[in-house]
Amino acid sequence: METLSGMLARNVRLLGNRPFLITDEGSLTYAEFDRRVSRLAHVLAEHGLRKGMPVGLYLPSDGLMAVGFWASQKLGAIPVPMSSMYRAPEVAGIVERTEMSAMIVDADTWEELKPVAKSLPKLRHVLVAGEARTGATRLDPLLAAAPEHFQSVDAGAEDIAALFFTSGTTGVPKGTMQTQFNQYSSLRDMMAFHQTQFGAEIYMCAVPLFTNYGMTVNLNLCMYAGGTLVLHPRWDTRRVLDAVRQHRCTYLCGTPTMFVYLVREYDAARDDLSSLRLCTTGGAPVPQEVMQRFETLTGAPVLQVYGATESTGQCVIEPLYGVRKPGSSGVPVGSSRVEIVDDDGNTLPSGKVGEVVLAGDTIAKGYWRDPEATAQAFTRRGWLSGDLGYLDEDGYLFIVDRKKDVIIAGGYNILPVEVETVLYRHPAVAVCAVVGIPDEAKGEIPVGVVQLGHGSAADAAELIAFCRAQLSAYKAPRRIYFIDEMPLRAGKIRKRELVDWIRGGRLVSAD
Repeated sequence: METLSGMLARNVRLLGNRPFLITDEGSLTYAEFDRRVSRLAHVLAEHGLRKGMPVGLYLPSDGLMAVGFWASQKLGAIPVPMSSMYRAPEVAGIVERTEMSAMIVDADTWEELKPVAKSLPKLRHVLVAGEARTGATRLDPLLAAAPEHFQSVDAGAEDIAALFFTSGTTGVPKGTMQTQFNQYSSLRDMMAFHQTQFGAEIYMCAVPLFTNYGMTVNLNLCMYAGGTLVLHPRWDTRRVLDAVRQHRCTYLCGTPTMFVYLVREYDAARDDLSSLRLCTTGGAPVPQEVMQRFETLTGAPVLQVYGATESTGQCVIEPLYGVRKPGSSGVPVGSSRVEIVDDDGNTLPSGKVGEVVLAGDTIAKGYWRDPEATAQAFTRRGWLSGDLGYLDEDGYLFIVDRKKDVIIAGGYNILPVEVETVLYRHPAVAVCAVVGIPDEAKGEIPVGVVQLGHGSAADAAELIAFCRAQLSAYKAPRRIYFIDEMPLRAGKIRKRELVDWIRGGRLVSAD
């Protein structure tokens, strides 16, 4: 088994002068990237970070996020990537649950975190990149003074390689513990299934690195394959189209929403996507007509995939060669196995719909310091996905619905209960429900249905702004529907009925 830090050392030895990372700031070869990683590893060690300790990466999806992740690997620390879109309460919750003592931020994320930093006594070191900010330690001069070589700490197969906080399928966001073996197995299986030639792939990454999709399926896979990664900090359709042409990218991995935008803005007179060899997409229902249009434009297959943070990478993929079945996520990859079970855990035959269970070498160790949630989701069979699907007679997986309450908007998982908790903090809200409704570009968008308290007043703009002040923008409701009385069954809000009312025009948004 090869550890993540071992992959970097191998590529420095074999491909030292090959470009590894291309960002807005320029290009870094494997050797140059390794030197930056080593400098940061020294700085973290000087601030008390040791093997097995979590370190927060509250950063944009940029070069420093990548360097921070790999510096943690050299040190044996556990990187905890966090979105720069997170608001202070979201970050504080992760800091408290992990009890991390150190975090890397930039000037903007520090401004968001600073008001709550003093209420986090275990967070002793905040290293801020860029211009100086009061209350934190400037990172840049420390990096400039640090040595360019760091001897990697030995890591074992069961050591935690990364901690990704995911909305999962229910409850509050949980920290998924991916081990070194999970990461290695996933990268090994994906590279083999993609039929990637070592040292030849050029990856176009516009998926956020705080996600497993961005970090593992893009950055880490590129490292394992000895490729070059073109990294964009945020989605910009025109820039992605231009970058694919300019850098002759061969692999593009993204959400269905991204492919919708690419097809919409493609200009035959300007855009050349002929370098693409392979594209993959997942994280939301896939509009087949869009994928077919993209394949016609590029000549490259767009393979639907299935996986989750708990399964580390793409564990089910449409075959690159062979039979592709419309609507199917494909077949298990490498060591991965898929079962369909009923509510009692009994295995169902082909064609029967039940809960999808994933198993194999890529299944994560569990949830960080949450034995109860781990016991519920990770069984002797594997990880219970919460999705409903079936296997056909050839072993192809078809997802038909989600068993549990989660909204997937543009590939992002959104827990309704998390958004509802924020809405309930508003003094005018008596009862609320957050549901997902179909959207052409995003697949789904979150909307709120609100029953105001007697004598209370609030408009849609006020409630949306209230949510945006406490949640990442993608989690906040896009619309608010007001209702006189919620439909209930056994005391529970009938969310399916609310969705039907919205789609049927019985409820009209107030924005």
